[in-house]
Amino acid sequence: MNWSHEEESYWFLSARDGLTRFRRLTYTHTKQCSLREIARSGSGLPVYALQLGSGPKHVAILSGMHGCEPSGPRGLLAWLDALLNHSRPFGISVDQEKVLKGSTLYVIPLLNPGGAERFSLHFPDCWHGTWLNGWTEANATKFFAEANEPEHFFYGTYAKKPPMRFTPDQIAQWKATGHALGSSLTDAGLDMWFDWDDTNGVETKGTKALLQAVRPSLVMDIHNFMFPTEVFAPTVYSQGEWAAEETTLARSLQESWRAHRLLFNHRPPRPYPKPSEKYYEDYWFYQLGARTLIVEVNGGMLAPEGAEYEPLPGQRPLTRRESLESAFLAAHALVTHELT
Repeated sequence: MNWSHEEESYWFLSARDGLTRFRRLTYTHTKQCSLREIARSGSGLPVYALQLGSGPKHVAILSGMHGCEPSGPRGLLAWLDALLNHSRPFGISVDQEKVLKGSTLYVIPLLNPGGAERFSLHFPDCWHGTWLNGWTEANATKFFAEANEPEHFFYGTYAKKPPMRFTPDQIAQWKATGHALGSSLTDAGLDMWFDWDDTNGVETKGTKALLQAVRPSLVMDIHNFMFPTEVFAPTVYSQGEWAAEETTLARSLQESWRAHRLLFNHRPPRPYPKPSEKYYEDYWFYQLGARTLIVEVNGGMLAPEGAEYEPLPGQRPLTRRESLESAFLAAHALVTHELT
């Protein structure tokens, strides 16, 4: 494989390996970092939360809500390695003393390990850009089926519609066809994106319990389904100073991507489209009292479809390394913003 140093170091090829790496990193630095299991997937994989630092700025970073979104968990592994081991991924150093004294961090790097493990079984390199050579109709069908089935099987469409949750009987019917659940779903057959109000999934329950207990002032959720990369802010519920703070933070991410010559949507930050349903996470984070950013990193050859997409003419997809660096820089910019 003609991979960069960063890809070789951080691009793990299964959820199990990734969880082992996060666990090993924590156990090597017990004075700076602690780890707890906040949930366990239906297939027995743990959902880990890492806590670092003791400063007044309380920040939560989430990634891997959908198993077919690989860059966030790996970008966080790279950033944590830079923070704890003083490595320099992409030539960037992280000031450990400044970060850990200035902030208290709660990192849930792989929210949906079951989906991520299925994704790695379907596509061993865990990267969209290498298995979709063009956005043909056939590739579009393959892409949506891998992520979302059995949505099409039961409802005739690959489009996600709330509550995006399948019963045990439906899952059994789908598996009887010889196919696996889509990797955007948890092992229990639900999409966490639509689960923040009803809270049926053990992964969502564990995440909400942790965040309700620690009440971070700032939450960032990293996804991997945008072409081009974009950070969404303010939340559609924010007003006044609150909205201005979220927008300022979003611009700091944009400036970081720009400084490193990464491709992204240069338009001013905008809210994620306001949902008509009650399920979405940004409303729950707003009720929690947290400033919120939703980051959508381009993950290769992805679909420029849907209300939130604004493809730029002539823009190419990111490489795996660029996608990894984009997630790394998002975490770095967020945590170090205004630390003195």
